[in-house]
Amino acid sequence: MLIHSGSMDLCLDDGAPRHVSSGEICLLLPGHTEEITFDEHLDTSETLVRGRMENATAQMRTWLESLRPTRTLSSALTYLAREAVTTERTRLTADGALVDALATALLWRFIAEFRNLPAALPGSIEDARLFIHRHLEQPITLTDIARAASVTPAHLVRMFRAHMDTTPIHYLWDRRISLGVELLTSTGLPVGSIAARCGFKTSFHFSRKVKESTGLAPTELRTSTSRT
Repeated sequence: MLIHSGSMDLCLDDGAPRHVSSGEICLLLPGHTEEITFDEHLDTSETLVRGRMENATAQMRTWLESLRPTRTLSSALTYLAREAVTTERTRLTADGALVDALATALLWRFIAEFRNLPAALPGSIEDARLFIHRHLEQPITLTDIARAASVTPAHLVRMFRAHMDTTPIHYLWDRRISLGVELLTSTGLPVGSIAARCGFKTSFHFSRKVKESTGLAPTELRTSTSRT
């Protein structure tokens, strides 16, 4: 479970409650009872990604149980979770195989980050992606992103092209569209409100980008998802 805004208290197996704040991920393993209490004074937004553990060995399960269940969200964890949700909601699942693969990748990324393994991407790209994920609603520019990454705009563009085969601005709009699809298919918010939350100035621009990405207009996407 990824907490994007707000906060909650998590109690596992009647133990002491653990506070989970905005910007954190919480790993919930099978075989436990969880009691979740959301902060009544804050609007909490969370993403829940479920995966199966049939092939996990006893040793792996024991090791997972030993992990601290929460950690700060990284850009990679946020990206994987949103891609999994978007894939499920748009039914581009490859008979479930793609969603399972994304959920598995999310778990192993959580484990790798917990063990402090070296990041696969340069720190400047990680800083830039995290800044983008946290400011999707705002009218941020390449200069803003580069400043957050402590590099020049030109250097950041070169790094994104070399390591991610895209540019910071293309990455920003891809993430905005993914968030838009997620909100369209998991909330009842008006299309105009979703467009604004995802950083689009107009509903028309948002609708055009959603259709380019999914083949369906926002209302058609919402209707087709509600029938499944």
